Amino acid sequence: METNIIKEALQNFEKNTGIKSTWKEPKPTAKDNGMEGGLYFIFDKKKLLLPMQVSKKIGPQHLPAITERQKHVKDLVLLALDIPEQVAKNLREKHINYIDAAGNAFINSHDILILIEGNKPVKPQHGFQAKALSKTGLKVGFQFLLYPELINETIRSIANKADVSLDTVHKTIQVLKQFGYIIPLGKKNMGWKNRKELFEKWIGEYDARLKPGLHIGNFRFVKETGFLQWKAIHLKDNACWSGEPAGDLLTNYLNPEILTLYTKETKMEVIKNYRVIPDPNGYIRIYQKFWEGNETQNVTAPPLLVYADLINTGDKRNIETAQKIYGQFIQDKF
Repeated sequence: METNIIKEALQNFEKNTGIKSTWKEPKPTAKDNGMEGGLYFIFDKKKLLLPMQVSKKIGPQHLPAITERQKHVKDLVLLALDIPEQVAKNLREKHINYIDAAGNAFINSHDILILIEGNKPVKPQHGFQAKALSKTGLKVGFQFLLYPELINETIRSIANKADVSLDTVHKTIQVLKQFGYIIPLGKKNMGWKNRKELFEKWIGEYDARLKPGLHIGNFRFVKETGFLQWKAIHLKDNACWSGEPAGDLLTNYLNPEILTLYTKETKMEVIKNYRVIPDPNGYIRIYQKFWEGNETQNVTAPPLLVYADLINTGDKRNIETAQKIYGQFIQDKF
C-alpha cells in the first residue's frame, strides 16, 4: 500500500476543507477483494466510513476497471498521487469518489457533496515508467505486448523488430525482470506475469512520451466532402487507421469525428496521396508508424493500439468503443 500517498492526500484534503479524516487497515477479506482499507471522515461528532483504493496515478486506461469495481463496491473512494482533470471529470460523471495527493477531491455520498479543483498535481517520483518505458523502451514494450513469445528470441531479433538498439532491449528486459513482469521458466526460457498491468502502464506512458514525437501534423481534406468518404480512401502500404475510424471499422459502434492515421509516408507524400492540407486544428491527425507487421483486413492498427488511442481521449463514447474492442480482440490475450 502506498502509505505516503494516503498521508499526503488526507493532509491536503483537511487543509482545503477543514474536515478531518483518517484511514484504517483492511480486513483480510477486503484485501482479497482489492480493497486497501477504509476512510473515516469526521464531521463534528459524525463519522462516515467509505471503502478505499490507492493508486499512484489514475489514467483513462483505468476507467473501465474502476467502473466495473464500482458496481461491486458501493461508495468507493480512489486515492491517487495524480488524477488528470479529464479523468477526474469522467469520475465525477460516473459518481465515483476520489482524492488526489494535491487535495483535489470529489466526495458525493450520504448527503455529503465535496468538490475541490485547481490544485497543481504532485510530481511523481522516478520509478518504473522512467526506467523501463522511455520512448524507445515503449517500442520494445509494444512488440512484447503484441508478441509475448518474442521474449525468448535473441536480443538482436527483438531489436530489429522494434527498430531500437541492442542496449535498449537489454535495459528494458532487465527492468521488466526487476519489476516482476518477466519471470524465468526453467533454465533457458522466460515467461510473463501481470501482462495486463503492463499493458495499462504502457497505455499511459505511450500517450505521454512516445506519441507526441510521432506526430506528423494535423490536416483537413481539400474538399470537405472527403470526410464523409473516408472509408473509400485507398491507404498506401504500411498506412492504417487507429483511434475513432478504426473503432468504427472494428465495432460499427462509433461515428468518428477525428481521423487518426499511422503511416510511414512523409508529410509531403501524405498531402499528395490523400489530398489534404495542413491545418493546426484539423480533424485528421497523422502519426509516424513505429512498428512493423501486417494490419487487419480492415486496414486498422493492431487492436492494442486502437484501444489505447481511444481510451486516452477520455471521451465517453470512445471509452465505450474501446471496451467493445477489448472484449472482442484483446481480453483473451491476457
